[in-house]
Amino acid sequence: MINSLLPVHPIRALLALGVALMLAAPGLADDRAEREQRLRALQQQIEKLTQAMEVKEDSKSRYINQLKSIERDIGEVNRKIRALGRRISAKKNELGELRATRLAAQRRLSRESDILAEQVYVAFTLGREEKVKLLFSQRDPARLQRNLVYYQYFSDARAELIGQVRQNIDEIIATEKLIREARRDLEKSQQALESQKTSLGRDLGKRRKIIASLDSQLEKQGGELARLRDEAAQLQNLIDSIQQILDDAPEEDIAREAFAARQGKLAWPVDGKLRRLYGRRKPRSDLRWQGVVIEAENGSEVRAVSHGRVAFADWLRGFGNLIIIDHGDAYLSLYGHNESLFKSAGDWVEVGEVIASVGSSGGQPRPALYFEIRKRGKPQNPTAWCSSANNFAAG
Repeated sequence: MINSLLPVHPIRALLALGVALMLAAPGLADDRAEREQRLRALQQQIEKLTQAMEVKEDSKSRYINQLKSIERDIGEVNRKIRALGRRISAKKNELGELRATRLAAQRRLSRESDILAEQVYVAFTLGREEKVKLLFSQRDPARLQRNLVYYQYFSDARAELIGQVRQNIDEIIATEKLIREARRDLEKSQQALESQKTSLGRDLGKRRKIIASLDSQLEKQGGELARLRDEAAQLQNLIDSIQQILDDAPEEDIAREAFAARQGKLAWPVDGKLRRLYGRRKPRSDLRWQGVVIEAENGSEVRAVSHGRVAFADWLRGFGNLIIIDHGDAYLSLYGHNESLFKSAGDWVEVGEVIASVGSSGGQPRPALYFEIRKRGKPQNPTAWCSSANNFAAG
């Protein structure tokens, strides 16, 4: 089900990593001239590696290139759908809050209007010259003084209440405007979501046809085993090249628990069922699984098993959308067949941070995550690192 990992166009990911490492790494002490010199040397190294790989890829089946293109598109569309879903959810929450604000303002306005109506009625019953009547209806000077003070309080309270009524009316009008704007934005987001889903449907149809053509070609050529071996060799070359770059990279200056100390304590990157185990023989070949296959629902969140820096994030032949994370001390974790990638080369990630979503990229028939742990390029058994009872909580 899972083939080995192969780069097609690693220059963007590796070059971005090089820039991030050389220019933005924490604690870097080299001066600017030396950094630029090292960066140029690193760029030349990556470009030579990429050119060699791309020359070899040019001779591969055109269906591979088509699959790469369509699965990248599918990953991007799914990423947009996910972002639109979050935006729609946020807008719905915003609409709910605005409607609650409007309702509260309407209730305040109703109460204040009732009080103001009573005050207006009292003023009306006293007549237009209410203050004059109050002055001449009192013979006791002390009582007259108190009544004048009460009248001033009453007049001030009435003026303040009128101001509050106006303020509430203004608030309701402003809130109504915000509600209309939020509703229009929500409608646009929903229309964009439907458009992206339509685009996704077309891409998935193209993908099925490409995979059928690939399967037919492999059946005619009878080259399944040779393809698996070729992919395994290219994967190892990629891992070795990445490791060389990381060996020269500065370490993070924040003290953290070493990756090796967390053996047996890691959470699995996704909640699912193990379908392929490390070290087992692959069907119809003499090759063995170098990681595990975890069957999970399409779109499920994939999380980093430990803190680290993204060393690679791109589509790889035989493995689809892949992320490789460097955890320091020559430890790497690999996550493949993703639907979408949410991180880029050079990004720092925390333990449990969402880095991708489960998919079936790489031409796989069912959604699943391929997961590896490596030390100095050598595969490790993930079941020895991840606790059987340890899973990340759903985000």
